[in-house]
Amino acid sequence: YDRAMELYEKCLAIQLGTLGPGHPQVASAYKDMAPVLQAQGQYDRDMELYEKCLAIQLGILGPGHLDVASTYNNMALVLKARGQYDQAMELHEKGLSILLDTLGPG
Repeated sequence: YDRAMELYEKCLAIQLGTLGPGHPQVASAYKDMAPVLQAQGQYDRDMELYEKCLAIQLGILGPGHLDVASTYNNMALVLKARGQYDQAMELHEKGLSILLDTLGPG
């Protein structure tokens, strides 16, 4: 995991320098890095990356995009792992609401 994070951080630095902090590719990098941290039990740090990802997505894609729903669900899994079940449920419900609004119930 350490080597993976080292490489992710190098890629992120290049993307930030080249594309800027609000680019969709930077959001994807944050989203890709977070599960590695979660696997190591670094729930505070991985939630921070999901929050950065979400902020970029909301600014670019808007609150009703499927990628935003996915990020909400990923954040909910982190909260669940922390034992914060009520907060996790809230984020799962946000994600589900976006999915239903976008794709419909069936």
